[in-house]
Amino acid sequence: MGLVLLATLALLLLAPRDHAAAQAAADQSSAALVGQRILILTGFGAVHLAGASLATQTRVGINLVMPVERIEGRRVWIVSTSGGDSGWVDRGSVRLLSGSVEYFDTLITRDPRNWDAYLRRAEAEHALNMREAATADYSKAIELHSSEAFLYLRRGRHYNTVKECGKEVSDFERAVQLAPTSAHQDYNLVAELHSLEAGAYFACSDTTFRDYARGLSLAKQAAEEDPSRATLVTIVAAAYAQAGDFPNAVKTQREALARPDFPPAYRADAEQALSRYEAAGEKRSHPRSTSLPRQSAQ
Repeated sequence: MGLVLLATLALLLLAPRDHAAAQAAADQSSAALVGQRILILTGFGAVHLAGASLATQTRVGINLVMPVERIEGRRVWIVSTSGGDSGWVDRGSVRLLSGSVEYFDTLITRDPRNWDAYLRRAEAEHALNMREAATADYSKAIELHSSEAFLYLRRGRHYNTVKECGKEVSDFERAVQLAPTSAHQDYNLVAELHSLEAGAYFACSDTTFRDYARGLSLAKQAAEEDPSRATLVTIVAAAYAQAGDFPNAVKTQREALARPDFPPAYRADAEQALSRYEAAGEKRSHPRSTSLPRQSAQ
């Protein structure tokens, strides 16, 4: 009995040290994730929002591939590209972007009709600048599951990146048609699609594709469909500017910046855009000489 007691005491003395070592290793592993890009394995980018209920929600600017902001236990925190929303996903529902293409290769080999695996592999390929592979996988996902608006939204954003404006617009238009019967989004999906379509019309790199009147009309429609988003008003301002109407561009941009809900993360860029509009307005003889960026792809 004495030997058993001694052995038990030894284990009790060693256990805290082993636990501490394991905890230190886990903390080190978590710290290594911060700043890394991860791919969310379920849903369409829904997260547990900070300060909200346990129900997950989707937000504009929270995508399937996102950088990790911080780790709290099993909670992996990410921040919207707008800087306006942050949320967390469980550590078990994400993978590091690095190596994720090979992971989905395995899933697709097991089930060649797994549209979700094609979608997520496409997202990984897009993020890793594997453009042709991403195009093929987005298209395969749509072939297998053609009734979901989100798939057309994501391929449209991809076409934005590879500067295929006609295909981009076609995908956004199809997504608008499918939105009422597609997976629920916790933001106004149709307004988002109309704003993206507007950008294609007024800022396509192929100037022969541009239709300033159509772009302005769609931008205004999007802002009316979702008045809660100040950033949609800046897209109206950009449409005015691309059309050479700098007085209205300046007026509209100032209105957006004056809103108390304007996202802080976008303010510096919006103020710089306002300065460009003001400067261009003073050079009426060259109304389109100022280079104005189109929306960045997500």
